[in-house]
Amino acid sequence: MIKKFILNNEFVKNLFTLISGTAIAQIIAVLFQLIIRRIYSPADFGAFAVYMSLVGILATVVTLRYELAIVLPKKDKTAANVFFLSIIINFLFSILLFIALLIYKDKLVSVLNFPSDYSFWLFFVPLSVFLFSLYQSINYWLIRKKAYKSSSINKIVRRSAEGSVQSGFGYLKIPFGLVIGDLVGNFANNISGLYQIYRNKFKFSYISKAKLIYALKRYKEFPKYNTFPALFNSISLLLPIILINKFYSQTLTGYFDLSRVVLAMPLALITTSLSQVLLQHISDKKNKYQSIKKYIFSITAILFIVALIGVAVFSFWSVNIFSFVFGKNWIISGEFTQILVFSYAIKFIVSPLSIVFTALEKIKIGSIWQFFYFCLIISLLFFKDLDIFIFLKIYVIIDLIAYSVYFLLILFVSNQYEKSLGNK
Repeated sequence: MIKKFILNNEFVKNLFTLISGTAIAQIIAVLFQLIIRRIYSPADFGAFAVYMSLVGILATVVTLRYELAIVLPKKDKTAANVFFLSIIINFLFSILLFIALLIYKDKLVSVLNFPSDYSFWLFFVPLSVFLFSLYQSINYWLIRKKAYKSSSINKIVRRSAEGSVQSGFGYLKIPFGLVIGDLVGNFANNISGLYQIYRNKFKFSYISKAKLIYALKRYKEFPKYNTFPALFNSISLLLPIILINKFYSQTLTGYFDLSRVVLAMPLALITTSLSQVLLQHISDKKNKYQSIKKYIFSITAILFIVALIGVAVFSFWSVNIFSFVFGKNWIISGEFTQILVFSYAIKFIVSPLSIVFTALEKIKIGSIWQFFYFCLIISLLFFKDLDIFIFLKIYVIIDLIAYSVYFLLILFVSNQYEKSLGNK
């Protein structure tokens, strides 16, 4: 069955296109990381990690999750209005966020234990959130149109612009360059993306007030049942960075961030690309009342084998790898990686399959798990007095439990869908 899956031309072709583009973008990112990790200090990266965690958490909710619905409609006119609706909501929330920061910045700095020398970075969070979320909407339109090559080009543009600016500012000894590089990268990404959706049949003539209202109501389950659970999930993924910064130190946060960046590369390279292709493919199968069982089985088997190889490599050689690639100042990141690799391995397997909840419009079930995961992660607040290595081990155990449950729910939803086909 796995062999047959691999030979499935359209699916594999789309996946290969997206992964190859993502791979080039990741190679560019890695090359720049080799430069900037020797320029900026672990403390600089610690502050930047907290900054990006805030962006990641807030970007989850500023569109009220409407961007996920762009792929689902049968007609492009409906999808275009869902797209534009997500941008309007994103813009309004980003303005409100900026106003909130003007009022509560000092309190936020205190709560996060954010270093005062970097506190002015927080004013750029709303802009980063808006640009990041805008591109998510653009990217889902490209996925809808199967424009995976265009999506890949955008990633390359972003990483090239981001890395160039961060490196340039780094040589000038300006820590602020990390944030400026992120903003420039996102801006370039959006310019490229807008050009790409124009080439892929997006028309502003599709937009109308009546259709926007229809889209708002038709896909109301996304904000109703997915926004807060997605926020919980985003907090769950990024809270460890914030807690390490608060409980331990900015420098240890920088070490943790590098470990997270390295381990997340396979997620960015393969699983993110896979989930995007899978979303379009399963949505198409669902609209045609076709089975998805073989895709779920085959993808799981392949991801498990790759994850097993990754665990073996990083468990034994991560300290040597980090010391050689990034320099001896980052050995602690290698030690962190020996622990964290198990967490990222199970995420590598399960995360792309979770798109099943969106494609089959089973938002409620996925949302229940996200809240469950949030409750487990928030328990880390009770372990602040432990050694950092024990803290990380507890974090990994929580991830292994939560994602095992997630996988069982994915199998349950897929099974229910397969049974429903027999009744048609």
